[in-house]
Amino acid sequence: MPWPFDLAASADAHAENVSGMELLMQRHPWETTAVGPVASWPFSLQLAVRTLLDCRLPMYLAWGEGNTQFFNDAYAPILGDKFATALGNDTRVTWAEIWPVIGPMWASVKRGEAQGSDKLELSINRYGYFETCWFTYSYSPVYSEEGKVEGVLSTFVETTGKVMAERRHAFQLALADILRAETAADALLQATWRQVSRYATETVVVYATVDHAAQAAVIREQWRQGAPDGEAGRVVPLEMLAFGRAALLLHGETVCVPDVAAEADIAGADAWLAQGIVSGLVVPLMDGARLEAVMALHAPVAQRWETAEVHLLEDSARRAWEALRRIRAEQALREETRTLELMKDATGKLASTLDLEPLMQAITDAATQLTGAEFGAFFHNHTDGNGDAYLLYTLSGAPREAFQDFGQPRATAVFAPTFSGSAPIRSDDITTDPRYGSMAPHHGMPPGHLPVRSYLAASVVSRSGEVIGGLCFGHSQPGMFSARTEELIGAFSGQAAIAIDNARLYDMAQKAAQEREHLLASERAARAEAERHNKMKDEFLAMLAHELRNPLAPITSAAQLLRLSEVNEGLRLKASNIISRQVRHMTELVDDLLDVSRVTRGLIKLETEVLDLNKVAMAAVEQARPHIEERRHALVVDLPPEQVLVEGDRTRLIQVLVNLLNNAAKYTPAGGRIALSVTRDGDTSTASVCDNGSGIDAQLLPHIFDLFTQADRAPDRSQGGLGIGLALVKSIVRMHEGTVAASSGGAQQGTTMTVTLPLAAAPARAGQAPRAHLAAAETRPLMVTIVDDNLDAGHSLAVLLRAHGHTVQVFEDASSTLRAPDIAGTEVFILDIGLPDMTGYELARRLRRLPAHARAVFVALTGYGQERDRELSRQAGFDHHLVKPVDIAKLAQILARVHAVVPAQAGTQALQT
Repeated sequence: MPWPFDLAASADAHAENVSGMELLMQRHPWETTAVGPVASWPFSLQLAVRTLLDCRLPMYLAWGEGNTQFFNDAYAPILGDKFATALGNDTRVTWAEIWPVIGPMWASVKRGEAQGSDKLELSINRYGYFETCWFTYSYSPVYSEEGKVEGVLSTFVETTGKVMAERRHAFQLALADILRAETAADALLQATWRQVSRYATETVVVYATVDHAAQAAVIREQWRQGAPDGEAGRVVPLEMLAFGRAALLLHGETVCVPDVAAEADIAGADAWLAQGIVSGLVVPLMDGARLEAVMALHAPVAQRWETAEVHLLEDSARRAWEALRRIRAEQALREETRTLELMKDATGKLASTLDLEPLMQAITDAATQLTGAEFGAFFHNHTDGNGDAYLLYTLSGAPREAFQDFGQPRATAVFAPTFSGSAPIRSDDITTDPRYGSMAPHHGMPPGHLPVRSYLAASVVSRSGEVIGGLCFGHSQPGMFSARTEELIGAFSGQAAIAIDNARLYDMAQKAAQEREHLLASERAARAEAERHNKMKDEFLAMLAHELRNPLAPITSAAQLLRLSEVNEGLRLKASNIISRQVRHMTELVDDLLDVSRVTRGLIKLETEVLDLNKVAMAAVEQARPHIEERRHALVVDLPPEQVLVEGDRTRLIQVLVNLLNNAAKYTPAGGRIALSVTRDGDTSTASVCDNGSGIDAQLLPHIFDLFTQADRAPDRSQGGLGIGLALVKSIVRMHEGTVAASSGGAQQGTTMTVTLPLAAAPARAGQAPRAHLAAAETRPLMVTIVDDNLDAGHSLAVLLRAHGHTVQVFEDASSTLRAPDIAGTEVFILDIGLPDMTGYELARRLRRLPAHARAVFVALTGYGQERDRELSRQAGFDHHLVKPVDIAKLAQILARVHAVVPAQAGTQALQT
C-alpha cells in the first residue's frame, strides 16, 4: 500500500514512482499541525491525500477546522512565492487576499453543497504584487467516516493565459473597428485611449506630445477605466513621464518599469511614488527618427509586464499613431481643398457685394473663416458726409460688446505696421512676442479683452495706395496660424481692397441718384405740406370767425335790450350777465390763442415753485366747477392724504387741469360722470381726468394733442372751441418735463387724460400762500385815475369802480392828465399803454417822478399780454399788468391790497396778471 496508508513504505524504494510533493509530505512534521501525526489520520483524510497526489491536475485539500492545506505538484506553480510556507498551513493565511471571495464558497461546501464554475476572477499576490488571474475550479466536500464534512477538495485549472488571449483578441478587434471607423483626429485619439484604458484597468493612460525645445511633454489626453481623468494641456518634464529614461524614448525604445522602488537606475523614485505611480509602461510614437508623442500607462501598484502584453500595447499605440498621421494628412488635404473653395467663394461674394456696410462684414466673416480664427476684426477708415474721417470696425466670432469698451487700436509695435500698409504680422503666441506689451498703460491686452494667443494681421491697401484698414485675427490657443494661412490672408486682402474700391464707386453713384430722388421727394413733400397747412389755415380761420361771431349776437341783443326805456331791473341784470358771460368767452378764446402763440415761440417763462399737486387740483376744480355744474355732471375728486409735491408754475398747472376738466364737461352728455384723481408712483406723480362721455376715435387718438385737432363736429358746432386747448396742455406739461397721454375705448366709451409730472427733487414746503388764493382784504374807498383813449372803456370801468365806493376820474390822453390839478391825491393810476400823445410807459415814468405820486400804485391796462410787454411795464414802473378786457375780480383784488402795498422802484416788483 502506498503512503500514507502504509507508513512503513519506503519512499526511497519507490523513488521512481514518488512525486516531489509526496516526498515533501512524508518529511513534513505533521505532528506540529492541526491534523497531527500521519498515524493518527482517519482513513477519509488518507484517501483524500492519496487522491490528490495521484491527480495530474492542480488540486489541493483543506482539512478540518484549521483548513490545513495539502496540494500536489500540479498546484505548486499556482502558489508562486507562497509555495515555501503553504504546506500544512491554514488556507486563510496563505490566501488571505482572496479569502473574502472564496470563504463564503467554502462555507457552502462544508454544508455539503459542491461549488464550481469557469472564469473565476481573482486578484492574487503570489509574486509580491497583485495580479488579476482567472481559474476554472471545482470545490467538493470530503466526508469523514461519520458522514460529516471534514474537508474541501479543490481542483483548479488556471485559465489566465486563455482569458488574457481572448481579451487581447477582443481588444485588437475593437481597436481595429475604431481605427477603421474614426475619420477625425480628435475623435480617433479619444476613442483609442478610451479603449486602451478599459483594457488596462487600474492604470492611467496618458497621451502626450513632445516639446523638444523645452524637453517637456504636453498632456493631450488622460484616461482611467474608459473615462477622462485629469486636465488636458498640462506640461510635465519628459523625464518625469519616462521614469527618468527619456533617452530610450528619443531612440524609439519602450520604457518598462515593473516597480519604481525596485529599479536601481531610477533616481528620486519618491517623486513618482508621491503621485501614486508605482509601475509603468511608456511607448514612443515616432515620425521617422524623431520622437513626436508618447503613450504612457501608469499603475498604482507593482506590475509584471508580460512580454505579450507589452507587444500588444506597443502595437496598439503605433497602429493608432499611424492612423492618426493618415487622418491628419487627409485632413490637411481636405483643409487645403476647403481653403481654396473658401477663397473662391469669398472672392465671388466680394465681387457681387456692392453695398459698403454689408461688404465690410462679408470681408470680416470670410477672412475669419479662411484663417480658422476664433474671432476676427476689420478696422477700416471711413469718411462721413462732412468729410470727417474716423475708424470703424466689423467683427466676426465675437459680439461688439467685446470691443466697445477698449477704444480704437493704438499705434503700438504690434498694430502700427498693419495700419501703415506693411507686410502681414503673424505670431504663434503674441503674449511672448517681443513687440507685445511695450506701451502704457496696459502693457498688453487690457483686462476683459478676448483671450488672444495666436495673432495674425494684414493690411488692406487700395489700388491707389491708400491704406483702407487692417484685418486682425485671434485664437485662444497658441500656434494656430501657419505660413500658409499668412500667404492666404495676404492674397485675400488684395481681393478685399479691389471689392471695396468697386463698392465705393457704386456707393458714390447710388448717393448721387438718391440725392436727386431726395430733392424730388422733398419738393413733393413741401408742396403737400404747404397745401395741408393752407387747408388747416382756412379751416381754422373759418372756426375762428364762427367762434368770434357767436358771442357778438347775444352781446348785440343784450345791448339793444338795455336801450329800451321799459327795461326793469330783472331784465337789466339778465342782459348784464349775458354780456359778461359772452365777453368772458371771447376773452378765453383770445387768451388761448395768445398762449399757444407764446408757447410755440418759446416766449412763456415759468415762475416755478414747489407745489402740492392736491391743492393745484382743488384750485382747478373751483375754476371748472361752473362748466361742470352747468351740464349737471357728477364730479368725483380722489386725492391722497399726503402731499404730492411737484415743482412748477402754479398758474400754468391749474390751467392744464382746468382745460382737461372743461374738455371732459364739454364732450360728456349732460348728467355724466367726471373723475379727477391724483396719485404718486416712485419719483413721479399723475393727475388723471376720466369721463364717460363721447370718447375718441382710434384714428384721431394719436393726433389728439396736435394743434387745431378736433373730432368731427355737427353743423351747429354746439361744443365750440378752436382745437387748441389740448395742444396748449401738451406744451405746458412738456415745459414742466412731464408727459400727457389720452386713452379711450372708442366712440361713446369715455376718455381718460393723464398728466405725469416728476416729483420735486428734494422735500420742501409747498409755496406759501399761493397768489390765486390770497384772501381779499376788505376794500376801502380809493382815489383812482383812469387814462384811456377809448372813452367808452374808460367810463364803463369808472362806473364799475364807483359802484364799489371808489372816487374815479377819467382822462383820454397823457397831456390832459399831467395838466389836471385834480389828480393830486390819486392812490391808483390805471393807464392804457396805447395813448395818442405818448405811451402809457412814458406817462407812468413822468408821474412816478412827481413827489405827490411816489407812493401811488400803477396798473397797466392794455390789449398786449406777451412776456415782452410785461417786461416793458416793469421797466416803466408799473406794479401790475392787466390785459383787456379787464377781469374785475383781479382788479378788485389789487385795489383791496393797496393799503398794504409799498410801491417798489421801477422794475423791482413782480407784476400780477
